[in-house]
Formats: sequence, structure tokens, C-alpha cells
Amino acid sequence: MSRSVEFQDQLAALVPNLRAFAKSLSANADSADDLVQETLSKAWKNQSSFAEGSSLKAWLFTILRNTFLSER
Repeated sequence: MSRSVEFQDQLAALVPNLRAFAKSLSANADSADDLVQETLSKAWKNQSSFAEGSSLKAWLFTILRNTFLSER
């Protein structure tokens, strides 16, 4: 399995967690979905900066939180 496919599978598995976190930050479900989409887009574009062996969930949550704060 290629690194990109494995990374994509890991991202997909964390979408429910990202949605729950995004909903806790944003005012409504549509905003939360937009926030998750932006997070996944940033993660995909910057996957080479993800340190192998570290927590993907923590990395994604940081991206999501920073994106939320930047949009405010």
C-alpha cells in the first residue's frame, strides 16, 4: 500500500473525531463541515510535514483549531 493511500485511509478514519471537535468549536453543523473540509485539505497538501510515528489525530486537531482561530 502506498504512503498516500495509507495516509488517506488514516484521514478518513478520523473524520468523525474531527467533526465532533469542529461542532464543539463552531456555531452550526455547516460551519463545522466546512472546517473539517479545510482541515483535511490542509493536511493533504502538507502531509510531507507530518512526522511519521507521531499522533495524526493530534496533528489534525491542531490544524483544525488553528484554522478555526484564523477564520475568527
